[in-house]
Amino acid sequence: MSGKSTKGTIPPGLTLRHTLQGHKDFISRIAWSPDGQSLASVSFDRTIKLWDTDGGELRQTLEGHPLNIHCVAWSPDGRLLASGSWDKTIRIWDVETGKLRRTVTGHSGTVFSVAWSPDGHLLASGSSDRTVRLWDLDSGQRRWTLEGHANAVNCVAWAPHSQILASAGSDNMIRLWDPETGRMFRALRGHARSVLSVVWAPDGLLLASGSHETTIRLWDAETGQEVNVLEGHTGAVLSVSFSADGRFLASKSRDNTVRLWRSDTWEVVGQLDEPGSTRWLSALTFHPHAPVLATLDEGLWVRGSGYEGRAIRIWDLDLGALLGAASSWQTVYYTNAKVVLVGDSGVGKSGLGLVLTGQPFVPTLSTHGRHIWTFDSQEIEIGKGRKETRETLLWDLAGQPGYRLIHQLYLNEACA
Repeated sequence: MSGKSTKGTIPPGLTLRHTLQGHKDFISRIAWSPDGQSLASVSFDRTIKLWDTDGGELRQTLEGHPLNIHCVAWSPDGRLLASGSWDKTIRIWDVETGKLRRTVTGHSGTVFSVAWSPDGHLLASGSSDRTVRLWDLDSGQRRWTLEGHANAVNCVAWAPHSQILASAGSDNMIRLWDPETGRMFRALRGHARSVLSVVWAPDGLLLASGSHETTIRLWDAETGQEVNVLEGHTGAVLSVSFSADGRFLASKSRDNTVRLWRSDTWEVVGQLDEPGSTRWLSALTFHPHAPVLATLDEGLWVRGSGYEGRAIRIWDLDLGALLGAASSWQTVYYTNAKVVLVGDSGVGKSGLGLVLTGQPFVPTLSTHGRHIWTFDSQEIEIGKGRKETRETLLWDLAGQPGYRLIHQLYLNEACA
């Protein structure tokens, strides 16, 4: 990252309430308390800080992890905090006293993510050891070790008001688990690179995921089908969060921006210029009840001093202004389907492709590589004054010996 500030004009509808500073190293995660009166932040300075978000003051600092802290989560009743670290442990803290309640061990790698079940009886943790673990904190015992990810588990998230757990990681997969049986019942495939963040919509019907490939993908939670892909970020999408009413999705990217998307049209209605992390960890999170957003400003790189100015920023949102804002980005809706011509070399696929796409037939030599033609293109009205371009593409691949004709049956009238 350069030493030049990336901050720009604050878009209409957002007002900066507080800038919270105090950590001495990279801030990895932030989390609102269930009542929305406090914000917890964890850092590579090995501390957990609890902030009063109304007054912008630091309430207390919790210390105990000997190594960098990666993640933090509040229990549903707001009495406990769980934190995960490079030290491979999860620590449970009493918020009122600031004292350590319990140290949970079992992971053989860094704990990247922790999340409490909606009823507060289970804690899920995801780790670089490729497992998700479910802990019964009433007894302090591990209930399940969920295996199936082929690489590090970067994030875990419970569905609201239900017993479904989502996990995602560096194997590009999102997996849905039944915590009662410890079994995976659905795998969501679509991302081409690591999934860095996953979040449920407040109604539990939609799942959003951010990836290293720069896209946000939206999934139907009931069917597991991908229902939309949000494009626009030019760097890895580090974190995604739904507003409490589900009307907005916020995303933070390594391209040094935070974007606000309307969930009815999936159009961008606001963008904040904010330095992002050079690491894959960086967070933003909506308030649990109010139109308030917390984001991480990773500061500026100063030679000889490291990052300076890192802070948590608290934003008040004017929903009316955001919903009424005319986007300064042109939203393009596009869908395509691919038809692939396969077969052995020299059988006339390329000539057929020319004719199918309305071009004159020309004898062709064997194709080396591929040709791509537009088979059909239409602009369709999709409602609310929006249009979508829909194309069918014809791919002519090089000859494939695996598609050679090995047997053919002839039927004549006598056989019929």
